[in-house]
Amino acid sequence: MKLNLSSDNDFKSSVLEKKFSVKTSSSQISCIIPKEKKFKVENLFEFRRITGDLTLSLVFLLFVIFLFLNFNTESGWDTRNLPQKRVGKILKQQWVGPLLCMVILIPATFINLYESFKSLKKSQRLKIPNKIQYEISQWIRSIEFIVYFLIYTFAIEIFGYLISTMIFANFLTFRLGYRTKKWILTSTICSFVVVIIFRSILQIKTPVNIWLYKYFPENIEVFMKIYF
Repeated sequence: MKLNLSSDNDFKSSVLEKKFSVKTSSSQISCIIPKEKKFKVENLFEFRRITGDLTLSLVFLLFVIFLFLNFNTESGWDTRNLPQKRVGKILKQQWVGPLLCMVILIPATFINLYESFKSLKKSQRLKIPNKIQYEISQWIRSIEFIVYFLIYTFAIEIFGYLISTMIFANFLTFRLGYRTKKWILTSTICSFVVVIIFRSILQIKTPVNIWLYKYFPENIEVFMKIYF
């Protein structure tokens, strides 16, 4: 058996002939968690105009106009007694406080609206996206829960305070996205405890003539009316 030895060049490792290379993708997944901001007292007095400021300024303007239109009759200005010898008696009249509020509110509201309009124009020049429609849609969505509250108040006269509270507590928990058995049980227990505290212990007044209680036996009906 013959062993043929090659030259020294043939003994070079194949690793030297072809280098190992790893190429990484340019798109990397990164998770950046912003640092928690430390609370500073001066931040309480920091003021900056954010999204929806112009819409809120218009709402405030309409509210102030409503107060101004009803100022004469609601503040007592129509029954004012100015010919007084003592200034103290004038200042004790009921229209003084509302008058001072209107003197401050009216110019402040118009100045705020003007500054909001300037801020909007600046955002348009800088081509900052406008989210006023989104802000308004979020405010309108809150009406949904106002409707729930109105339905709840009417339901108390039908099903009673205990049953209505437990039903709506579970419904709102489910509506907010907490739909596991753990959260439903927690909502049920909390609503029951609230009823015990406010109705049974503190005896907070609720409607007595409950439609559902009329179909209970007399003893149970009286018990439910007193405690639930």
